[in-house]
Amino acid sequence: MFFSVGVETPKDENTAYGLIVPAFSAYDYGCFSAADTQEQIASMVREAILLTVEDMVSSGKWSVDQIKDAGHLVYAANPEYADFDSWFVIDIDLSEFEGKQQRINIALPDTLIRRIDNRVKENPTAYRDRSHFIAEAARHELSSN
Repeated sequence: MFFSVGVETPKDENTAYGLIVPAFSAYDYGCFSAADTQEQIASMVREAILLTVEDMVSSGKWSVDQIKDAGHLVYAANPEYADFDSWFVIDIDLSEFEGKQQRINIALPDTLIRRIDNRVKENPTAYRDRSHFIAEAARHELSSN
């Protein structure tokens, strides 16, 4: 899942980069972190996101498919986040919080399987493999009801 991340640039060498992931505020969670160097920003924010999601899911109040990010343009325009002078988007794999993977045996027409495989090959950044494609299609269909 993609998350918008706000970065507050340090004012001097004794201050760290301030990091915020505002998507979680809609669920009454705060997701903050800090990094001493630019190189540490991605790893620090990734850790903060994973810890926040873990707490949300383990509370039993939220599931991964309920988490939404409004987009960095929305957050950047919000005066609450005015101190964050730059924004980026990070992709975090949350599949570990969806439950244990299970194998299933399904039958699909061979032409449909070829179409799925072609779509996966065309979009390697969107789909890891055939199973991931089918899982994403199922999530989409289930969320539209």
